[in-house]
Amino acid sequence: MALTPEQWLDRLTRRLDDERPRYALLRSFMTGNAPLPEGADGCREAYQKFQRKARTNFGELIVDAVADRMSISGFRVGGQTQDDDIARRIVRRNRLGSKSNDVHRDMLGLSAGYTMVQAGPKGAIVTHERPEQVITETDPLFPTVVRAGLKVYRDQVLGHDFAFLHLPGVVFRYSRPLFDERGDLVDMPSTQGGWTLVGEEPTMQSFVSIYPFENRDGLGEFETYTDVLNRINWDVLQRLVLTAMQAYRQRALKGEMATEDAEGNQIDYSSMFTPGAGALWQLPAGVELWESQTTDLTSILSATKEDIRELAAATRTPMSMLMPDSANQSAEGAASAREALVFKAQDRIARAGSVWDAVMGAALAIEQGLDQPVEDVETLWIPVERRTLQERADAASKAQDIPWRNRMTDIWGYSAEQVDAMEANRASDALNAAMFTQMPANSKAVADGDA
Repeated sequence: MALTPEQWLDRLTRRLDDERPRYALLRSFMTGNAPLPEGADGCREAYQKFQRKARTNFGELIVDAVADRMSISGFRVGGQTQDDDIARRIVRRNRLGSKSNDVHRDMLGLSAGYTMVQAGPKGAIVTHERPEQVITETDPLFPTVVRAGLKVYRDQVLGHDFAFLHLPGVVFRYSRPLFDERGDLVDMPSTQGGWTLVGEEPTMQSFVSIYPFENRDGLGEFETYTDVLNRINWDVLQRLVLTAMQAYRQRALKGEMATEDAEGNQIDYSSMFTPGAGALWQLPAGVELWESQTTDLTSILSATKEDIRELAAATRTPMSMLMPDSANQSAEGAASAREALVFKAQDRIARAGSVWDAVMGAALAIEQGLDQPVEDVETLWIPVERRTLQERADAASKAQDIPWRNRMTDIWGYSAEQVDAMEANRASDALNAAMFTQMPANSKAVADGDA
């Protein structure tokens, strides 16, 4: 039995509310606003400000280590040997170079990223959607088929919350007021309830054009290692506390000292023993001055580094990205870490690539007025491995039996659009070279005729 639009709205808003706290926690680790180290509850505001200095944004580094290697080169349709020109116009119009990076970062960091494909005044519009605002429901028998999708957002200018329910061939629009009866702004802790249907629009497509990018096992890259991240922040907090407490050494007097002067007034020794560059203190016989010693922070620093190494190993992130001063890492260990990162990036590309195929298929369908996505779309990627110029030149010289275009994309790492420009320049250079080789013979013939 098919669900009604209202039943879909209730189902999807409930699921979105369940996921939003988790997304908020994971995004906090990516934006440098991770939970404060233990002991923040009930502390004074001044100490909480001090605690914020203990947070290190390793979550963003772990995500960017993979996202930086996920760069789309172009799209190939059907049996074409080159990237598709229509797809390239869609990419350029929608600035998918930067939007795809945002989608990948959401997919890697929050476990899910979303894109939406719609018809615009100039053709297909592809947008990056935040997982805090969008959710989809897929067919359990065919996980690549989206049954329904929902986008919820707040528009303070219009004074309403809006919900767009996407079903095959139609979009239902809902709204609810942003202000209560007293004119106060209503918080948005929940997306459930209070919606009023304000309209529906046909999409002329037989599919739901919201596409989820799901990470491996439905988890963020560092989601299972948040305890390690919290431990690192706690270690840093202890080091900061010890450093602050020992900024000034504590001093004490050992021995019998008078508490009152000859006139019976209380003696303030703290004002008498004020430290200074030219200060000279005279102590009575038998009295000694004691001064506290600083605590050695080496053990705490070593513990923090060990935690960072554990985090790097668990997330398959090169130590050089988390600790730039790890110069004592062996060459073999560094190469192994890079290899692990490459394998992880290739796995994430395989997961995202199939979704980008569907996204571009939908965009091409809208561009060409079709009601079904265009099939046989292949996403082209810039090589994951980053080789030096010498390594690429050596590989290219040894791969002369590979077609020139493949050498440019697979070995040199140029994008499909760059290769097209290079191919045009290459043809122009060949034409100029042919013209120059004929000029001496023509010049000689002219000279003979003049004679």
